[in-house]
Amino acid sequence: MNITESELEAARHYLQQQLETHSWWPKEQPEKALHEFTLMKADAIPLNVWCEKWLDSGQQRLLAKALKR
Repeated sequence: MNITESELEAARHYLQQQLETHSWWPKEQPEKALHEFTLMKADAIPLNVWCEKWLDSGQQRLLAKALKR
């Protein structure tokens, strides 16, 4: 993932919505992923790291598509 500072707010909103809507999202350890998201969502660089760690390729594609809107 390569979320820029200008995309940060939209990325945070999209990811927060996914985490709140789908208890299984991301697929592995969603509770731990949510906890780390709250710690890493403030800046684009850590959020990119979070995305690389927790999102599979399909989820990353959906996020990229959401940011292009």
